[in-house]
Parts: sequence; structure tokens; C-alpha cells
Amino acid sequence: MKTKILYFALAIVALALGAASSGFARQSGDGDILQKAINKPSANWTVYGANQKNSAVKDKTVAGGGGMRVEVSQASDKPWEVGAQQAITGKVSKNDVILVAFWAKAEAVDGGAAEANLSAVRVQQAAAPYDAATQGSVKVSGAEWKMYTVPGRASMDIPAGGANVSLHLGSAKQTVFLGPVFVLDFGPDYDLKKLAGG
Repeated sequence: MKTKILYFALAIVALALGAASSGFARQSGDGDILQKAINKPSANWTVYGANQKNSAVKDKTVAGGGGMRVEVSQASDKPWEVGAQQAITGKVSKNDVILVAFWAKAEAVDGGAAEANLSAVRVQQAAAPYDAATQGSVKVSGAEWKMYTVPGRASMDIPAGGANVSLHLGSAKQTVFLGPVFVLDFGPDYDLKKLAGG
């Protein structure tokens, strides 16, 4: 059942991208986009770092029915010291256009706005030296689930099973909820500009 929900959510990714780019819908229908996933979409994040607390949450308002709540207790000038990761099972090929799409929401901290700063959203090597094939950043805003996307062109090859998605969370005192993540590989010939508005 969860797998069906997550595949449905991946179809929503296709529709969202199609809305952002009319060319996307012509190049990649819902059935095609399911074949582009190089991870096993889920909200099973591995969270690490000393200055955080995390817990799994059930929530019917997000695809898959749940996520991970991460509370960062203090800001650091080394934001990678608190983070969340998920394995990528497929290979990453240099020059391929990669899209990371994930559900997230924020919780207000100390009377401030409901927002969180993800200073890095990386597709990277899963072991040292942890070089990134793609990298971007995301500002999560609002207490409602939204889909956030980070496109990029892979700068390196990473063999199957040797990559992960890594989110750097330690740049601010903040609370963020992370839902399912999808990593899509569109190959080397896809126009990256079509995903830039995501």
C-alpha cells in the first residue's frame, strides 16, 4: 500500500513539473517518470548530529502517510554537522540531469516564522570524501507540506549503491519535517532549464 502511495506521489511530481514546464509533459509522461527514479522513494531519513533531536511522525496529509521531524537546537557555522540522508540505489552518471524532489514543512521556533534553511541539498558520494555530484539549497517556508525541487547536472560518476541524498540542516536553530524524497535521472540530453523553475 505504501509503495502505491509513493508511486502516486511520484506521478504528482510529474504533474507539478509539467505545470512548471509545458515541455516536460510532452517529453515525459507519468509512466516514463516512474522509470527515472534512482532511489526507493520513502520518508525513512537517517538523521545525524549532536545538536538535534528527531522522531518519526505519522501524517495523512503527506504522501506516504508520514515523515521525520528534526529539531536543531542551535545554529552552527558547520551546517553539515547536522543533517539527514537517504541512500540512492542507482548509479549517477556524469552529465546526467538529476532532480531531487522532496516534501517538507517547517515549524515556528521561538515565536519566529515557520521556516527552515536547508543550506545544502546534495547528491553525493556516500563515503569519504563525500564529493557532490549535484548541489543546491532550499528555504522551506510554511507549516503545510510542499514539494521542493533541486535540479542539477551531475559533475561526476558515482556507481550504483555508492551515492546518497544529503540535506545540511545545521545552519540555524530550526524545526523541519521531511517527507518522501525522489531522485530522478533524466539522462544527459534533457534540457536542465526545463527544471530550473522547480
